[in-house]
Amino acid sequence: MTDSGRADRDYLMTWREYAHGSPLYRELIAITADSPELLDIIGRIHRQPPPNVFLAAIHYLLMKAPAVPLAGYYESLVTQVQQVSGVSAPFRDFVVTNQDRIVEIANTRYTQTNECRRCVALWPAVMASPFERFHLIDVGTSAGLNLAMDKYHYDFGGIEWGPQSPVILDSEIRGDPPRLREVRILSRVGIDLNVVDVSDEDERMWLDALVWPEQTERRARLQSAIGVAATIASDLIEGDVLEVLGGILDNLPAGDSVVIVNSFVLNQFATEDRRHLVDLIGAARERRRIFRVSLEATRTDDPLPYLEIGEGRDLVELGTAHHHGDWIDLSYNRL
Repeated sequence: MTDSGRADRDYLMTWREYAHGSPLYRELIAITADSPELLDIIGRIHRQPPPNVFLAAIHYLLMKAPAVPLAGYYESLVTQVQQVSGVSAPFRDFVVTNQDRIVEIANTRYTQTNECRRCVALWPAVMASPFERFHLIDVGTSAGLNLAMDKYHYDFGGIEWGPQSPVILDSEIRGDPPRLREVRILSRVGIDLNVVDVSDEDERMWLDALVWPEQTERRARLQSAIGVAATIASDLIEGDVLEVLGGILDNLPAGDSVVIVNSFVLNQFATEDRRHLVDLIGAARERRRIFRVSLEATRTDDPLPYLEIGEGRDLVELGTAHHHGDWIDLSYNRL
């Protein structure tokens, strides 16, 4: 990124290295990085991270107009996919023609990929809390799918946990096997600046657009998770977590414990806001026990998402995980 926060060529090419799950997106970002005109368009996007909302906005528009030539390169939209080597001209034409709409969508939507497979890391971390029963709060909840983490079935390389469910989350174990146990969630609250209402077709379409075109399994899992989440009682609150979290905690029954989860959301917080969140939770701990679970990828020297947990101000690293839950690497001796 440039000092002004605009996406430049170096930033895009670095982002491209982590888009190995989508040959199409790797090619589109390379085309954008090498085009001053396209760089100027993506530079008008202020939401973070710009490549994600830029590509999702394009995907979203193509879902509404699947007959345009560019749609032929999207596995999510056609059955006979064009070779990615020919995408440059239709991509440039579509983006330039629709640039104002793309920028508008990207600047008014959020990167709210509700990838419930990340629960393969979050759920073992929640179970590492000292609580048998607790209220669950999800910061940056999107559509609230992670609030249903105990309703999914897990397969950790043959170690299974959970009820029968249309959502089966599997993950490769690269470290200690997860320590699984029975717990009880007393209530579920999700907080987001822009809660996604999955009963709204357009909102569901945006969630779908955030899934990369080739990731058919993720897309099917998203739809199944939406169905599971619809069966649980949860309270999704729209607002700034720094403004509403204190009141939510104060309104819970006195003496009850709380687990607060955040995943892939702190990158959208300013540094001072991250400190404010820690201070806010610290103040609430004077009145009740609170355990935190944090799965983020905000380290400048290491792209891997890191999983941290703790009941105090300073969290302890439990391990690392793949961005979309393909694998987890836990180390309980760090606790």
